[in-house]
Amino acid sequence: MKVPYSFDAFFDSNQEESVSPFLIPSSRSWGRSLALKASLFSAGCLAISFVASFISDPIAWFFLSFVYFLSGTPALIGSLEDLCSFELNIDVLMTLAAFLALAIGSQLEGGLLLVLFELSYNMEELVTAKARSTLHHLGSLAPRSALCVQADGHMIQKALRDIAIGDTIFVKQGETIPLDALVLDGYSSFSLAHLTGESAPIYKKKGDTVEAGAKNLDRALHLQVIRISRDSTLTKIIRLVTEASEAKPKLQRFLDHFSKLYATSIIALTAFFSIALAYLLDLPFWTYEGSLYRSLSFLIAASPCALILATPTAYLSALSASAKKGILLKGGTTLDTL
Repeated sequence: MKVPYSFDAFFDSNQEESVSPFLIPSSRSWGRSLALKASLFSAGCLAISFVASFISDPIAWFFLSFVYFLSGTPALIGSLEDLCSFELNIDVLMTLAAFLALAIGSQLEGGLLLVLFELSYNMEELVTAKARSTLHHLGSLAPRSALCVQADGHMIQKALRDIAIGDTIFVKQGETIPLDALVLDGYSSFSLAHLTGESAPIYKKKGDTVEAGAKNLDRALHLQVIRISRDSTLTKIIRLVTEASEAKPKLQRFLDHFSKLYATSIIALTAFFSIALAYLLDLPFWTYEGSLYRSLSFLIAASPCALILATPTAYLSALSASAKKGILLKGGTTLDTL
């Protein structure tokens, strides 16, 4: 059974739009990073709602409904999935605070929490999508098969997984080297720009090693395979990029580690304050200045929206700034090391 593509994964796979009956060529412009665009549109609606709140409440509520629908729906679904898995984390805390803000008449503050939450999540997804795009590109560099030279001199097309160490393969001019191999005869130059960043072609002669993914520029060559497909240089690069993209930065790991304890503590304190303040300070429970209102205000104020938003934003900005200067970093963990 084939797994369906998301919009970004479909575009990164470089397939034609005709493969999917639901896509047309013009959809690439608006379909890419669709979730992030929805959260940005939600932020715009929140700004309009804030301005309209000074003019007309119905207009303000109209635009605010888009905020709660576009940003609140995915946050609510994700939180319900976490709760069904008996997991209480900061995501649940943020969503709970945002929707309970409606109960105390702070709908704009709740909308702001949802917008910040979704912006943070979608920017984090954008970093992951860029890593996936790199993997799709690297994976498409090497061919899926190669011309294998038999003992009698005949050539047959074989899948890379069926080629063993010591087999002889034939690579024509302009083709990509499928596996790490030794040059058996002749010489040629190879482009490794997409692997190492080296723009000048590399000259290889008899006895030299050629890495998988290198492009043969000059003439056809016979090569002897020295590494099978799963051990090739290109496969190792893909594995490193995958591990780097899945490894979270140090600060994010710290937040994830303490998110469950923090969220549980804040929700427990909110429940405690709503009951204790009514008895200790002799406050009413339901009124505007009552203990429930004050405890919900505490819950909203304690939601770490700024920290959650700042973490992926800082790393994304650093990665983008480095890329513009020609420095390609494999992920946030590299920045931690620096």
